Amino acid sequence: MKNLLLLFCVLLTILMAACSSGQFNTYNEDTKFLLKYGFSPEKESSYFDVTIPTDWKIQSTSMPVGLYWTEVNFLSRDIGYNIEKYKGKTVKAVIYRLNEKLPGLGESSKYTYPVNAVILRDGENIIGAWLEFNGSTPLSLKKNYIETLTERPWIDWVMSHGFLKEMASPVVDKLTPEELIYAYFNGINKGDKSLIYLTLSIDMLHDMLYINRPEKTLYNTDFEQNSLELNTKSATVLSIEENKGYTPVKNKNIYESKEYKVTVNLTLKSEDNTPTRNGRNTFFFIISKSTKDSPWKIESIGTGP
Repeated sequence: MKNLLLLFCVLLTILMAACSSGQFNTYNEDTKFLLKYGFSPEKESSYFDVTIPTDWKIQSTSMPVGLYWTEVNFLSRDIGYNIEKYKGKTVKAVIYRLNEKLPGLGESSKYTYPVNAVILRDGENIIGAWLEFNGSTPLSLKKNYIETLTERPWIDWVMSHGFLKEMASPVVDKLTPEELIYAYFNGINKGDKSLIYLTLSIDMLHDMLYINRPEKTLYNTDFEQNSLELNTKSATVLSIEENKGYTPVKNKNIYESKEYKVTVNLTLKSEDNTPTRNGRNTFFFIISKSTKDSPWKIESIGTGP
């Protein structure tokens, strides 16, 4: 009887070990998946819930979430996946920091930058995957950018999906660069985020999706809490001067750009975790047109020329 019991225990142990070895290990499967494309994760990372929006159109008065999903779906399709089939569904997402780095583009090609891999799963099934170059710019796991796949500038791809039309505003789109800057600070004074969004370029909004993104999120859905937009009680524009000596940066996604030195008196909600201070501040605004027929929009806001 003892021998029979011992044999039963051995068989049970073997059976449990076999079942255990056959269990689905997400990290191991993700590692195998990434290795097929020449990448490997630095360490294990946990999945989090993501609800894929049903509507991928964008509005001129909010963050361009629809642009995000259209873009990453386009890049996922480069490796055979179609996220669009999962609109409205809550799925799992993970972001891995990779051991490998990739070279920059153009003049930055002599340097390498960190890369993340994003994987979406519905249950055990991968439904989408792409890379984030230097924490933001997305590209496919085959290392193809949208410009590579379409053989045209990113802004042309954006236009082809109607996103510039969706951002149109009959009132704000008529403003001169100087009037646009006043409108931006007017939005801050009124606490009108919709107005602020209307003054920003799609290129800037695209960058904002990623900048200082919280952990376990794919993108930002609002301004940062410590941003100039949300951390300012009141702003009084003291002067706006165009920099006539400004040399526009070469950028295929910008048709024309100008630089303005803007002096503003600010009253902040908090001076913590921000380089801006109460009182007189100087900012440098790049105002641009995405295309020849586009309206002027704020491309960037910096504290130095």
